[in-house]
Amino acid sequence: MSGPAPHDGQPAALAEDLVRLGRRVRDAVRSQLVASAGDGSDRSGPAGLAEVVRAEGGDHIFGVDTIADAVIVEALGESGELGRRWSGSWVMEGFDAPLPVGDGSGPWRFLCDPLDGTRPLLADKRSAWVLVGAGREATTLEQLELSVVVEVPTTRAGWALTAWADRHGNLTVTDEDLRSGEVRPTTLRPRRSAVLDHSFVTVVRFAPGHGEIIGRWADRHLAGLVTFDDLVPCSAGQLMGLASGADAAVFDPRPILAPGTMAAHPYDLAGLWVARAAGAVVEALPAGPLDVPLSVDHPVAWAGYANAEVADRLRVHALDPRA
Repeated sequence: MSGPAPHDGQPAALAEDLVRLGRRVRDAVRSQLVASAGDGSDRSGPAGLAEVVRAEGGDHIFGVDTIADAVIVEALGESGELGRRWSGSWVMEGFDAPLPVGDGSGPWRFLCDPLDGTRPLLADKRSAWVLVGAGREATTLEQLELSVVVEVPTTRAGWALTAWADRHGNLTVTDEDLRSGEVRPTTLRPRRSAVLDHSFVTVVRFAPGHGEIIGRWADRHLAGLVTFDDLVPCSAGQLMGLASGADAAVFDPRPILAPGTMAAHPYDLAGLWVARAAGAVVEALPAGPLDVPLSVDHPVAWAGYANAEVADRLRVHALDPRA
C-alpha cells in the first residue's frame, strides 16, 4: 500500500537504518533461541534467557531482552550506525532515563521496545517484535513521524515480516526467508468486513487480580456478539493482527478499569503508523488522539479497529472506572 510522498527524504533514509538495526536485533535474539532449542529446555524458555534480570524502564527485563538491548545501545554511540547520522535521544523499555543518540544534540526523538512479546517468544508460542518510532522534536505518540516493526519469529518459523510507515500513509512491507535471506515485497491488509460475529475482538485482561472488572465491562460492551479473545500479552502483536486482517478490534482498558497494575506503555505502541498506514484505526480509549508522552512509565489505554465501519460500531466514547 502506498500513499502521498513524505515532505522530505529523511524519514525514508532513517527507516532504512532502523530496519537494518531491527533485523540485527532479530538475528541476535533468534540465534540464541535456535541454539538452545535442542538443549532440553522446557517451554518456559531456555535457562538464563528466561530469567528476570532487573525491573527498570517500565517492565521486567529478561535475559533475552539484554541481547536486544546490547545490539541497540551499540548503534546509538557516536561511532554507531545511528549515532553518526541521527543525533537525538532514545527512550527505551528497560532504561529509566533516555539514552543519547550520537552526541545527543540533534532533533530526533526515538521510542523503542527492543522486544515486545518476550514471554510468548520464550515459550516458542508467538513472534515477538522490535518496535521503533521516531520524530523530530516529538514529545507524544501522535507526533512521531514514522514507525518501524521487525518480526522476531519462533524457532520453527521460516519467514519474518518487516514493515515501516510514515505519518503520511506511505507503507513498505517485506517478508524475509530466514534460510536463504531472500527478501520479497508483501502486503498488510486489514479486514474489510464490518461483520463482527465469529471474529477476534480482544479485550486485554493481563492484569492479575483484575480480570473480573475488565470482564464485566467486556460483557456489556460486546453484548449480543459472538466473538473470540486472543489474549497474547503483546501490544505489537495486537496491532499487527489488526493490520494483517486477523483481528477485528482490540481494546486495552487496563489503565482505567485496573489502574496501578499491568498496562501498555508508549513504547508498546511505537509501531502505530504501520497499522494506520495499512488501514486500521488506532486511537486512545476513550476515543481520541494518542497524545501520551514518550516515556517508559506512562500507562496507555488504547483501542484499535480493523476499519472505519468497525470503529463506528464499537468505538468507546466513555469508560466508567466503576464498571
